[in-house]
Amino acid sequence: MIVRELFERFLWSSRLSVMVGVLSCIIAAFVVFAMGLKDVVHMLQLIWGYVFSGSHAIRNDLVMVVVEILDTFLLGSVLLIFAFGLYELFISNLGEASKSEAGGKILIISSIDSLKSKLGKVILMMLIIKVFSFFSEMKPTTSLDLLYMGVTVVLIAWSLKLSKD
Repeated sequence: MIVRELFERFLWSSRLSVMVGVLSCIIAAFVVFAMGLKDVVHMLQLIWGYVFSGSHAIRNDLVMVVVEILDTFLLGSVLLIFAFGLYELFISNLGEASKSEAGGKILIISSIDSLKSKLGKVILMMLIIKVFSFFSEMKPTTSLDLLYMGVTVVLIAWSLKLSKD
């Protein structure tokens, strides 16, 4: 009986090892946000160059950098949502989140499925941004290329509709 109780206590306490993943995700999110900040500084430099030159090439670079910035900050958000979800599922509810107006909107994670759903929606947005980035660089040469682009847009719209249900 004592051995079983000790084992169960050890087993229950082992859930705290999830903190390694939580802390790692938070650190990774901060690193990704710093990368995004570096991209914002680069964007400001491009804006400065575009204002004075009006170069179409700089404008195209500027659009791509903005897309990369969106993608970078979304990735940081994924890491934070994952960290919050792991913490709430395995450790404890976030008391500070219940006091915050925003906490109730993003941090209602009651199961692995709800965490996967939240992450899936953010990852879907990241993929949409990547497709937009690809389309902005793509120069369709045939009608088949245009058809593929149209089908891709329809599939993206359909996936967005499915993610809202």
